[in-house]
Amino acid sequence: WPAALARPCSATRAGRPAGVPLVGRPSLPGVPSVEEYTAAGLYEPANPAHSGRVELLDWLTEQGFTVAEIQRWVMCGSVSGVAGDRRLVPGERHDRSVALARSGVPAEEFDAISLAVGFVPIHGAAPGEVGYTDAEIDAIGALGALGAMFADPEVLALLRVIGGSLTRIAEAAVSLFLSEVEGPHLRAGLTELELARKIYEGAGLVDGLAALLNPLLRRQIQQSIERTRLSSIDAIERLNYRYAVGFVDLVGFTAHSGGLPTAELASFLGRFEAEAHAELARHGARVVKFIGDEVMFVATDPAAACAAALGLVEVFTSGLDGVVPRGGLAYGEVLLRSGDYYGTVVNLASRLVDLAVPMEVLVSEPLADAATECTFEPAGKRLVKGFEHPITVRSLVAVPLG
Repeated sequence: WPAALARPCSATRAGRPAGVPLVGRPSLPGVPSVEEYTAAGLYEPANPAHSGRVELLDWLTEQGFTVAEIQRWVMCGSVSGVAGDRRLVPGERHDRSVALARSGVPAEEFDAISLAVGFVPIHGAAPGEVGYTDAEIDAIGALGALGAMFADPEVLALLRVIGGSLTRIAEAAVSLFLSEVEGPHLRAGLTELELARKIYEGAGLVDGLAALLNPLLRRQIQQSIERTRLSSIDAIERLNYRYAVGFVDLVGFTAHSGGLPTAELASFLGRFEAEAHAELARHGARVVKFIGDEVMFVATDPAAACAAALGLVEVFTSGLDGVVPRGGLAYGEVLLRSGDYYGTVVNLASRLVDLAVPMEVLVSEPLADAATECTFEPAGKRLVKGFEHPITVRSLVAVPLG
């Protein structure tokens, strides 16, 4: 919904006939007159884009906004988003000096935490200020206490992951609202008031989101603990683990996607990601990330990684028109950091997918040796970019049923 705030107020096209002033509106106790709205620059009777504007302004007044507050908010966005904005991030926007004093966190640490979680200035903040609310100040204070258990650089690394993950959640939520609610609203030519109410209701969905995410986060942390227990290499050292790493990409995606309308491309990518998540979860593998038309995944069991890779090839072959999948798998020691995986094994798996022909899954020899219940065919030795000597590889043929 923040996109509605960045759009000029000319987005509305419905309501009274264009250019016809509002007449005969009775004066209401505590409600500004049409003349006051006009004098404040919030309503132009002859402006076709302001059809239905007075009804919206009256509704905002009922929500407790004064004309001066609406003016200040509108300077940073659009009239339709005023109430939704306040509901989404309620409270006064404090400057840095006030936030520092209230948080009890040293200035350097406060700034580092704020930067790590991704705070930037928002509307309502004073010029040059981020604009911290009371709740945000309390959160920064609580996060500052993590330094008592973890080294500061590692705390900030974790906070960057949290900030990046929350940003992605926010972007996905906004994208969903724009495509499924606001876009159809604008195409239907409905009023600013109706859009404002939808934005307000959408912001309300966030009210209980944190409580809903709590059990999901706890579950994910437990599952991560169990994966690390299965993949631990050393009884003491806790950076390197043994994983099967896989990549599957779509040959022909670039050519296919270039001719697709935006809506169809979005649908295509949505199906790709949804089917990848479902297939990998079915085999006990974990999606690490999507890189355009490629998915990276890991599994503690090499045979499970093989089953997941072949499953992806089958799903994408039958479910996504115009592209052909291929994959690469490697197995061995990886560095686990900030939710991602690094090292020679990761690099090799990434290179193998580039060497595979369409419909093929190339695997490293250590992975084939570890996945004894799977069937492979020799695929010779390959010169792999970034590796000094040729790499012996095999082609995955089949996995046990079940």
